[in-house]
Amino acid sequence: MTNITFCTTGHFYESYRDFWRLVELSNFPIIPVSELDISQEGVFITAPMNEDWREHINEQHKQGKRVNAHLVLWNIERPGGSAGGVGNYAEQCRYLVYGLWPNGEKTKQRAAGEIVESYGRFIDEVWVADRRLAEETHLRFVVLGSDTGLGEPGSEKRYDFCHMSYELPHRAAIYNKFSAESIGPNSWPPERDEVLKQSRFGLNIHQEDRHTPFQEPLRLALYAAYGLPIITETIFDPYPWSDETAIFCSYDSIVRRLKQVLDEDYEPYKQMGLRARETMTGEFQFGKCVRLAVSQSLDSWR
Repeated sequence: MTNITFCTTGHFYESYRDFWRLVELSNFPIIPVSELDISQEGVFITAPMNEDWREHINEQHKQGKRVNAHLVLWNIERPGGSAGGVGNYAEQCRYLVYGLWPNGEKTKQRAAGEIVESYGRFIDEVWVADRRLAEETHLRFVVLGSDTGLGEPGSEKRYDFCHMSYELPHRAAIYNKFSAESIGPNSWPPERDEVLKQSRFGLNIHQEDRHTPFQEPLRLALYAAYGLPIITETIFDPYPWSDETAIFCSYDSIVRRLKQVLDEDYEPYKQMGLRARETMTGEFQFGKCVRLAVSQSLDSWR
């Protein structure tokens, strides 16, 4: 069996807290990137990409180390914002495979003026967690599943919905249509646990008003763990989600649809949330998806 290890970079991103919790729940070893030895056999996965990964891998190439490791970036970011459009997103991912710095060149200049040359590829394979995004970028699609250990459904409901997101203008225009008391506050553990348990629905609105309706896989995995019925803004290709496990609405209709379901019998929606939980923590459990992807990668790569 191939050894699979996840590697943390020097900066901890709060928004990736649930990702690393899923790694722990799936019993994968976790090491800092500074301990990664590319001469060791195995699969080493990181998320997100950070400069210390590039520097560390490049230094080992420079030393002439034999590469036996298979290096994977699981890019769960979406196009938009600092990632740019789909084309730029794909290009930056390919730079990693081609051994190019973010400027697209074999050399870069550090702040102190030192010129640094690239001596080899930084990544062997890039995964994305959205099937349509994978098709448009020709990157590898791997489902980001959930785990029962990430959360438990609650029985006492206090809030109409929660959103667990930064209130950027595209989102705030939706949230402002509802009273503040009806919305579960955006929060981090441990306070977040009670908010999720006490919410009737999990709402998912994309970050920006752009033509990039791709998935927010970590937020959906979190909602699934808590058995929350999900109402989400349109997603190009929601797989593995479907009409059996989530409600999909256009941006212009999502307020009307949310108000509608809040007036209806909650039980059918509760069952929808529990079906999603069973699917995403069973068939698409996080560790199961990772192990399947790795087995497929090595069968075709080696």
